[in-house]
Amino acid sequence: MHTGIVRDSGGSISRRLQIGIVLNLLFALTELIAGLTAGSLALIGDAWHNFSDVIGLAISWVALRQVERPANERKTFGYHRASILAALANGIALIGITLWLFYVAVNRLGSPVTPEAPVMMAVAGIGFLINVGVALSLREGTRDLNIRSAFLHLLSDGFVSLGVVAAGVIILLSGWSLIDPLLSCVIGLLVLVGCWDIVAETVNVLMEGVPRGVQVDLLLRTVRTFPEVKDVHDLHVWSLSSHVYAMSCHLQVADLQASQGNRLLDRISHMLKERFGIAHTTFQLEAGTCTLEQACALNAKGPAAVLRPH
Repeated sequence: MHTGIVRDSGGSISRRLQIGIVLNLLFALTELIAGLTAGSLALIGDAWHNFSDVIGLAISWVALRQVERPANERKTFGYHRASILAALANGIALIGITLWLFYVAVNRLGSPVTPEAPVMMAVAGIGFLINVGVALSLREGTRDLNIRSAFLHLLSDGFVSLGVVAAGVIILLSGWSLIDPLLSCVIGLLVLVGCWDIVAETVNVLMEGVPRGVQVDLLLRTVRTFPEVKDVHDLHVWSLSSHVYAMSCHLQVADLQASQGNRLLDRISHMLKERFGIAHTTFQLEAGTCTLEQACALNAKGPAAVLRPH
């Protein structure tokens, strides 16, 4: 995992995220007004979808910025969790808005209204160009998991906008106005899936759950392959933010000199960063069995029983 910001001669990824936020926010507001004016629920739904883009881009930008803020005596882990709290609040808000959109769409199915198809097609077409354009501007930073998620989100939303254009064509050619509320429901489902994923991930981070993609069993087996390591216990793996992982554990090792212990920790830390994306590690070396029973009691009835070799 790469937590650094990828830069090129054209400017930083952070700057491109800012441009994407402004463009998507202006377009979402324009699309919302156009949808209300043209009577198109599909446009209104796509506007909320683009608001979710703004939130996603803002979270990505905040995450990059917060990493740069130093820790202090009150925030010893820094400000990584600020983006997580913002993501949770915005995800819940978007779920509420989408449920309202479903309610309006169901009512319109009973009494359909024919929207202005040319307005739908023109506005959604602009949305497709903006989403794909901003996504392509971020492609050089996709080695960073945070930027990659924003890149994929924008690309998927570009194709949603194409769907609204197609709905406008259908209405223009056939006059079948039911396609508008039906498409708004489809867009709403896409928003709900994205929001649910955001909420679930933020809750997992706040509960200090194991980050996605990190297999604890594989991690343990890998650490135990070091010949100096006899046992691993009191293991904790968690996320400081969506892309900053941390780990702590007790290592029972052979009786080593201080310099040998330091070299061992350097090797293990390097392996954890390269293979599992864990950049912040804390180890407690023990030459014998753990005598700090209270320190290890946190996991006494939990996964620690499984983590010990039998």
